[in-house]
Amino acid sequence: MNDMNKKIIVSDYDKTFYISDEDIEKNKIAVSDFENLGNIFIIATGRSFFDFKNKVDAYNINYNYVILNHGATIIDGEDNVLYNFHIDNNIIPKIKNELHIENAIEYFCCSKLESRVNFEHTELTKIRVKYNTKEEAMKVNGILNSKFSEYINSYIVTNSAVEIISNKTNKSNAIKLLTKKFNINEKNVYTIGDGFSDIEMVKDFNGYCMVDSVEELKKVAIKQYTSVSELIIEVMGKENE
Repeated sequence: MNDMNKKIIVSDYDKTFYISDEDIEKNKIAVSDFENLGNIFIIATGRSFFDFKNKVDAYNINYNYVILNHGATIIDGEDNVLYNFHIDNNIIPKIKNELHIENAIEYFCCSKLESRVNFEHTELTKIRVKYNTKEEAMKVNGILNSKFSEYINSYIVTNSAVEIISNKTNKSNAIKLLTKKFNINEKNVYTIGDGFSDIEMVKDFNGYCMVDSVEELKKVAIKQYTSVSELIIEVMGKENE
């Protein structure tokens, strides 16, 4: 298959590629069929390297490329880092001050491939802070994006947690880097997710979402699915038309 004719499907992981043990097995079969046609499947997750690798081991997930940390880190199938965007070191103390860690249930930072480091670590790739309520998280998220949008992207995840990455990247930008690497037409890229950090990629490409997605994502998605396997089968059907 000519590279320009290849298709890419990019899927978020939590509540998208994985919604149950039964569904992920269906998705893995569909991915194998899709790749056997010469196409490329990529997972784009907010998870860090360590947290994602735990899922790889648990569910025997094969992958060629993975976008981690909401787009801040891209690795290949041998876990080589192809791209990594860290938060500006100079802005970290100001961000930490606005996070009010004393009110958090838990927090941790990530570097390139380290998933549990502290704020004193340089070149942080992601910061995660979980609060007691969604309202607390939304308030902090709003302040961060208002004050520091020149430096960061901040997202609400799992209702009451905030995750912060560099504003030099997001899942959509990461996909664009890979389409250039593969020399693939962006019109042949399909994306699917369920959360706030999926909005950019769903808007910028052939974008879809899960039935149980945030309302903001549903507004920009072409169609909703109950399983990623449904999207994969549909895309393969178009390929055979």
